[in-house]
Amino acid sequence: MGKLKDLYREIWQERPHRCANCGYPLSRPIAHCFAHIRSKGARPDLKYDKDNIRLLCSKWIRQDDNLGCHELEHTNPEKFRERSI
Repeated sequence: MGKLKDLYREIWQERPHRCANCGYPLSRPIAHCFAHIRSKGARPDLKYDKDNIRLLCSKWIRQDDNLGCHELEHTNPEKFRERSI
């Protein structure tokens, strides 16, 4: 995971530390906060493309006991869209 971890570190240094969907503040750069728009399985050619990765809040970061946008996008897309800023 070295190359991907390095890419995540670059993205963390370049972007605001907020969820791209709802604006929730992100306190630390854990892997669960980096979400591929086009999945790595569906589009392996975009795995290391910064434009294909966005920062999303995660249940591992949120302090309000809610699921993060990263989880909602996959489990409850309607709620994910409702939360959008």
